[in-house]
Amino acid sequence: MFGRICPYCKERIRKDAQVCRWCGRESEPAPSGTALSPTGVFFAFLGVGLGFAAVFFLGYRRERSRWGDDQCYIAPHSGPEEGEA
Repeated sequence: MFGRICPYCKERIRKDAQVCRWCGRESEPAPSGTALSPTGVFFAFLGVGLGFAAVFFLGYRRERSRWGDDQCYIAPHSGPEEGEA
């Protein structure tokens, strides 16, 4: 059902076909799968990790600045007031 394109006549052929049924020419074998190299996997994880770190840092920084705006100074209580015994 899923196939590939003949490089000569640009018609769809079966994935495992060795000869195109439309033009009759031999086609190169299909690649046996796409495997990620270890370097590609490393950089993929590195990118995801840096993305999470950036989102966390920027979100934390934004919230921290909001906390600073919401805070107000409250004087510490120094002791009992004058009417209390």
